[in-house]
Amino acid sequence: MNLVIDGRWIYYPLSGEVINNGRIVIEGKKIIYSGPRGKESDQKAGHEYYNFEKGLIIPGLINAHTHIPMTLQRGISENKPLQTWLQHIWSIEPNLLPEDAYWGTMLGIAEMLASGTVGFNDQYFYSDQIARAIHETGIKAVLAPSIFFAGNPEADSMEEAFKHAKNVHDKWNGDNDRLFVAFGPHAPYTVGKEWFQTIANEVRDRGTTIHTHLNETEYEVNESQKTHSLRPVEWMDRIGVLDTINSAAHCVHLSKAEIDLLNKYRVNVLHCPKSNAKIGTGIADTPRLLKENINVCLATDGQASNNKLDMFEEMSFEALIHKAVYKDPTVVTSTEVVRMATCNAQALFPKNSYSGTLLKNTPADLTVLDLDSPGTTPVIDPVSHLCYAIGREQVVMTIIDGSIVYQNGKFLTLDITKVKNEAQRVTNRLLETTSSD
Repeated sequence: MNLVIDGRWIYYPLSGEVINNGRIVIEGKKIIYSGPRGKESDQKAGHEYYNFEKGLIIPGLINAHTHIPMTLQRGISENKPLQTWLQHIWSIEPNLLPEDAYWGTMLGIAEMLASGTVGFNDQYFYSDQIARAIHETGIKAVLAPSIFFAGNPEADSMEEAFKHAKNVHDKWNGDNDRLFVAFGPHAPYTVGKEWFQTIANEVRDRGTTIHTHLNETEYEVNESQKTHSLRPVEWMDRIGVLDTINSAAHCVHLSKAEIDLLNKYRVNVLHCPKSNAKIGTGIADTPRLLKENINVCLATDGQASNNKLDMFEEMSFEALIHKAVYKDPTVVTSTEVVRMATCNAQALFPKNSYSGTLLKNTPADLTVLDLDSPGTTPVIDPVSHLCYAIGREQVVMTIIDGSIVYQNGKFLTLDITKVKNEAQRVTNRLLETTSSD
């Protein structure tokens, strides 16, 4: 598909630049021009043309840590601390069927496409079914099949969970240059030393990476110190696996020594501020992490602990919460927050598959926002609006690899009515099955 997209503003988060009266020209999957309108960017014959008179064009957003089929558990366990919440969730998940995970994923993808999200970084069960939904809908993703067996509906042992992960990598890695497969040992407190080392060796052999949870709660850190006399990140380093961890979710409770280790091994921190706040685990100190040159990517976490897959709401919360904690309105700027949701996430994907920059010769992943609404008028600073005024209701177009997948409330790669009906049916069955157990 060849497209010309004109907007009132284009925002480039990598440089922080905003240009007025901009144009994006797309041929195939790539951006071939990005900049001001002018003779060098005249509309080309045969290109579909869209003009958004009050449109703000931004890179498509990336949700850096999800458990995507958990759309089916939205609102299922509220007002509980993490360990209690986990026990409840792990009592429900064994009743999940493969087809359930497919419909839960389809619903989650629909929610993301409608809110300008072009890709996600997932760790969950039934990755084969998640991959099927990704293949059909055109979204981008890195999947890390969960490797542990507490509540695992598709594995009764670590051996079986590990086998599933290898099979998913064999089948789906590199699919359409949009879907990539990592490995997902759940966390240091659910996966032992020998298994973490085995998984790390497999990852090195396959040239992929690990996506895990680290330092989410004080309880987890304290238990690690009791068991290993080391904090979780220190223990990962001691057993020789930290070099394989590309994605570390949460990282709420970190020591200076652990931050130094994350920096040494270039581990990406997946920051889930709303989920962490809701579960009461605390808030990761992203101002400190940014000062220490840690790459921070923004995420929602699963819908059972957040309830929404809304990256605009996540950006707003992230931009505000640290100002309150630090009592300093200058920490975590709008530019830094938008980078967490866009160009910082390129480190989660293989090279050249996502950039989050809108630059020439990069993948054509972009979101168009219509600022012609009472809540976004007047426009003095569109970057400020991204963090403090814009919501997902402003999204009018989502483009992935040059293909329009969502436009003005219409989903072009899925049947939203069927998806919603099937998701509700599955959830009803899960609730009935769980209550009868």
